[in-house]
Amino acid sequence: MSTEADRTAGAAAPPEPNAGPLAGWWPVVAVALAVFMLLLQATVVSVALPAIHRDLGGDQTTLQWVVDGYALTLAALQLIGGSAGDRFGHRTVFVTGVTLFAVASLASGLAPTTGALVGAVAVQGAGGALMFATTLALIARYYPGPSRGTAFAIRGTVAGVAAAAGPLLGGAITTGLGWRWIFFLNLPIAAITVVLAAVTLRHEARPDRGQRLDLGGAAALSAALVLLVLALLRGNDAGWGSVQVLLLFAGAVVGLVAFVLVEHRHPAPLLDLALFRRRRFTGAQVAALAAQGSLFPLYVYLSLWFQGPLGYSALQTGLRFLLITAPILLVGTLVGTLMDRFGVARLVAAGLVVLGAGLLLLCRLGPTTGWTALVPGFLVVGVGVGLTLPPLGALAVSVVEPSRVGMASGVNNTFQQIGFSTGIAGYGAVFAHQLGAAHGGPDGYVTGLDRVFLIAGTVALLGALLTALLSRGTRR
Repeated sequence: MSTEADRTAGAAAPPEPNAGPLAGWWPVVAVALAVFMLLLQATVVSVALPAIHRDLGGDQTTLQWVVDGYALTLAALQLIGGSAGDRFGHRTVFVTGVTLFAVASLASGLAPTTGALVGAVAVQGAGGALMFATTLALIARYYPGPSRGTAFAIRGTVAGVAAAAGPLLGGAITTGLGWRWIFFLNLPIAAITVVLAAVTLRHEARPDRGQRLDLGGAAALSAALVLLVLALLRGNDAGWGSVQVLLLFAGAVVGLVAFVLVEHRHPAPLLDLALFRRRRFTGAQVAALAAQGSLFPLYVYLSLWFQGPLGYSALQTGLRFLLITAPILLVGTLVGTLMDRFGVARLVAAGLVVLGAGLLLLCRLGPTTGWTALVPGFLVVGVGVGLTLPPLGALAVSVVEPSRVGMASGVNNTFQQIGFSTGIAGYGAVFAHQLGAAHGGPDGYVTGLDRVFLIAGTVALLGALLTALLSRGTRR
């Protein structure tokens, strides 16, 4: 049975009139292209890190920042992207984000040093935050009733496929054209997306321009996330009990407290903390954190193992990740029906259970085992991702009124990217510790991967439990 909040959210957003001659499913195509480009970038770089290292230099921590610099700005600016969309129009913010993403992609491809690359991908993440934070709101606006579930399923399936296919495409591009083309190929996709948005999306009639943006909240959240990731990255080298690392953790806590205080006082906060009184809303954020914080950060360390001790090329590495991508595509064709039958909350929780089980199946590596020991786990993980990501967006906006869809979208995307960025840093600390203990030998890679698989599987299963508990009593 639907809750009152669900009925309100589903009924209060009237269908928009045709946005132009290509109205219909073209708006979701524009959204899907943007999501594909953005989430592909999150994982496509993972298999290119060895090539970037050979070309530009830098140690392991610097290379982690090539991925984390993107993920951090993507996480830190999601809320301000959602808030800006609610105030100035989701179409305007979406197109602005796509354009900024394209410009930063060009700068990333031309970067002469690792530092310049980290700076460019950080700007790329900022553009990604603006467009990503508005995608759920655009779907909610253009697709009322039964078509909304289908549109959410399309967006979620594209997100899962993009994240999982990233290593394969990254390997093929790096091997065939060079790592810089990972960024250059964003340009034609961005151009098509902007054209589609201009033709099929229309400006909102009454964007809310009455309140100033909560820049103080955005600054406090950004500082907290950066300090947390720095602490996780510096822990092994400086010592987890060192003054430097303890001060970084303390700074992260102070930044988080400052963010909460600012949100309480601001007349138009980035995040209305009262939303967390709604159990299902909180469950959606837990699910987002667990989904993105479990599997996707592992691509970085699996790629290092494949291209290090195992000696595979970037393309050969990406081909092995097809075992995750294929089940996502297969399950994605069924998700819309499953959402209607079982409800989004139950489907997300079930997907996280499958994802966690698959990650625990990966804990089978030993000094003499090869990558084929991972095949059963890869297949189960792909099914779990295919069940989890498509309904996650629908769960995020199902309990808020239309005026807060942008905020709800931004919050959910923020939690996803926090999971991704802290996962890279946290798993990296565990992986680097084991690698150091083995003096960089093959045993260190295997032991490190087994540890992070265990942690990631536990994260997914805990996320499933909490999501199920927080969503009790809801059907759709």
